[in-house]
Amino acid sequence: MGGNEVPAEWKGGIKNIAYSLGGTMNPPETKVKLSTHNYFANVKSSNVIGYIRGSVEPDRYVLFGNHRDAWGYGAVDPSSGTAQLMEVARIFGTLIEKGWKPRRTIVFASWAAEEYGLEGSYEWVYQHLSKLMQRSIAVINTDTCVAGPIASPAASPVLQGIVVNALKMADDPINENPLENYYEFWEKWTNQVNL
Repeated sequence: MGGNEVPAEWKGGIKNIAYSLGGTMNPPETKVKLSTHNYFANVKSSNVIGYIRGSVEPDRYVLFGNHRDAWGYGAVDPSSGTAQLMEVARIFGTLIEKGWKPRRTIVFASWAAEEYGLEGSYEWVYQHLSKLMQRSIAVINTDTCVAGPIASPAASPVLQGIVVNALKMADDPINENPLENYYEFWEKWTNQVNL
């Protein structure tokens, strides 16, 4: 890879090579010999499901889900989503200890084998299909929860107002202007990029 040299703290342990950031249009000609030691095996991969029973409509479900397997190291996909899922579960647990109860049942799902073909979620949904079709209120998937400083939410169009309002209530962590919320920063950035 060409480009600028990486900061010292990013350098790996292989000696006598240049660690570069990439991003150059004409990378140097490089030959790489790669030896892998993979093996094929059948292994069991289980979903982890937890729930908080609803106090008013226990037979209506709000599902929070994310997978936990990754093709690579998985910092963004899926670990950012897994960290968020675990934090939401932790906060809800703290609220329950203080006497809070959700209106509807909240289901937390840590899916197995997503990268292999959505196997974990597919099998669980297939097993509970009739009940889920009749009782589900919402599904919130946080596969890639964060990836850089610019928000790029994706949701059903009916949720646009909720997303916009959330962005308007969030402080802008990048800009030093305390009077600007994240939505204002985001709108300026979007219009600047699209010019």
